[in-house]
Amino acid sequence: MIDVNAVRRLRTDRGLSQRRLAAAIGVDPLTVKRLEAGADPGDLPLRVIERLAHTLAAPLQDLLLPQHRAGEDTQLGPAVGAALLAHGRTTVTALATALHATVAEVTEAIEALNYQLPDAGIAVSRHHDDVWLVPHVHTPADVAADRPLTLAEARLLRRIQRGEDVRRKLSRTGRELTLPALHRRGLVEDHGDGPVLAAHVATSLETA
Repeated sequence: MIDVNAVRRLRTDRGLSQRRLAAAIGVDPLTVKRLEAGADPGDLPLRVIERLAHTLAAPLQDLLLPQHRAGEDTQLGPAVGAALLAHGRTTVTALATALHATVAEVTEAIEALNYQLPDAGIAVSRHHDDVWLVPHVHTPADVAADRPLTLAEARLLRRIQRGEDVRRKLSRTGRELTLPALHRRGLVEDHGDGPVLAAHVATSLETA
C-alpha cells in the first residue's frame, strides 16, 4: 500500500530523521524504521497516513503504490464500511486515495451503505468531505412527537435560533446524537447551508 521508497526519499529530502518523523506523525520510531525496511504498513490508521503526507509535504497519492482499483475485485461498499469502523471520522478524499477509487465511487458506496446500515442501527453521516458513522436506532421514546426535549436538545435549538453556525462548534455528542435527534423529530432542517429551525419551531420560539 505505502511506497516505502517514496517515504524514505521524501524523509531524507526534508532533512528528517526517522525519530523526528515518528514524533511528527505520532508513532513509535520503530514503526518508521520497520516501514522503511519494507514491513507491511497496512495496519496504519488513515489519520496517521494523512499526517505522514502532511509532514512530508507530499500529496497522499504520492506515498501509495499503484495497485488495481479496489472495486475491480471486491465490492467497494464493504471496504468503505470497514474503513469507517476502523478509523472513525475521516474524509471521502482520504477513503478514495486509500482504497484506490475515485471520490465519485466512494460517494456512491456511501449512499449504498445508507440503505444497508439502518438494519444494523447505524447510519453514515457526511458534512462536505468529512464522513463518519453514527448510531441510528429508532425507539418510540426517540421519535415520539410529544417527547419532552432534553436539555441538550433545547440548548442546541436556541443556538440555531440565534443563527450560530453550530456545525463547527458542536461536540462529538452534539454532532452525532443531539442534532440527528432534532432532525428526526422534524424540529431542524438542513438544505445544505447548515441546520435551521423548521418553520413551525421558529414561530413557536418567537412567541415563547
